[in-house]
Amino acid sequence: MSLSQLALPPELWDAILDHLHHDRATLRAAALVCRTWVPTSRFYLFEDISLSPKYPARAAYLNALLMSPHSTIAPAVRKLALPGALTPIQVCTPSGVRQFTSLIGLVPSLAYLPRLVELEVSDLALAGAWKTVERLTLTGVCAGPGLLRVVQALPRLTQLTLECVTAIVYHGGGRAVESGPRTVAICGSSLAFLGWAALAAPHVVTLSVDTLVSAELHFLAEYLCVLGATLQHLDLTFFDLDPLDAFALPTILEPCISLEMLRLHFNSEHDIRRFFAFGCQGPWPPAMRIEIVVDHPTEFEFDSDCENLDELFHDSNIDVCVVHSSA
Repeated sequence: MSLSQLALPPELWDAILDHLHHDRATLRAAALVCRTWVPTSRFYLFEDISLSPKYPARAAYLNALLMSPHSTIAPAVRKLALPGALTPIQVCTPSGVRQFTSLIGLVPSLAYLPRLVELEVSDLALAGAWKTVERLTLTGVCAGPGLLRVVQALPRLTQLTLECVTAIVYHGGGRAVESGPRTVAICGSSLAFLGWAALAAPHVVTLSVDTLVSAELHFLAEYLCVLGATLQHLDLTFFDLDPLDAFALPTILEPCISLEMLRLHFNSEHDIRRFFAFGCQGPWPPAMRIEIVVDHPTEFEFDSDCENLDELFHDSNIDVCVVHSSA
C-alpha cells in the first residue's frame, strides 16, 4: 500500500490537532513537520499572547514575526494581555544607544490583529484600539468618561471586567450607548464610576460585584435602578455586611423585577446571620433564587434557627440554598 493511500483527509488531521490544543510542544513540532498542519497549529500556539514591560526583548521578537511578509500569525491571535503597555521602558538600540519607549511602541504591529476578541489592558487609551474585541478587562485604570468612550469604540463588546480600578464620580452629561456589554464584573474596585457605567452598560444581564462596602452601596442602588428589568443574574460579595445594608438589600433590588438569581458571598458565619436577621424580610423580586456562598467552613446550615431556609422566604416564592465556595 502506497503512502498516498495511507494519507488521512485534512479534516481528520485537524481533528487530531484540535485534540492536542493544550500540548504546545507537540503543536510546535507539528508545525515543522507538514505545511498543511501549520494553520491549525498556529491557531492554538498564538491564540493567547501576553506581553510585559519586564521582557521587552520578547515584545520586539514578536513584532519581527508579525512584520514579516510571510507571517500568518496575526489572524491566529484572539486573546491579548498588555499590562503596563504605556509604561516607559529603557531599551538598547543595535548601535548601543539607550532610549526610552513603551511596550506598545516595541510592537506596533499589534494594531493589525484582525480576529482579536479578548483584550486585557491597564490603559484606557489603548482599550478601544481593536474594534473586534468582545471581552475586555481593564486593570488599574481610572474609570470615568474614558470608560464611556471605550465602550462606544467597541461595537462588539459583550463582556466587561474591571479590576482594581479607581473612579471619577458621575455628575451628569454623556449619552447612553444603544447596546453595550451584557456581562459586567467588578473586582476590588471603587463603585463611584457606576454613574458612567449606567451610560456605558445600561443593558446588563449579569452583574458581579466583588468587595462591596457600605459606603458605596448607594452607587450600586442607583445603577440597579438603571438596569431595572434587564438584570437577571446578580453576584455580590460583601467585605463586611452591616445590618443596615442587609435591611436595605431587598429595597435596592426592587427595580430588578426580572432577577432570576441572587448569589451572595459572605466571609463569615456572622455576616450570614446578619443577612437572615435583617435582610430576609423582603419584599424580594418574585420567583428568584438566592444562593448563599460561604468562603470559610461554617455550621450555619445546621443551625436550628435557620434549619429550614425555604420557610423564611416562603411568602416571596424564593428558593434559597447555602453552598461552600469550595463546592
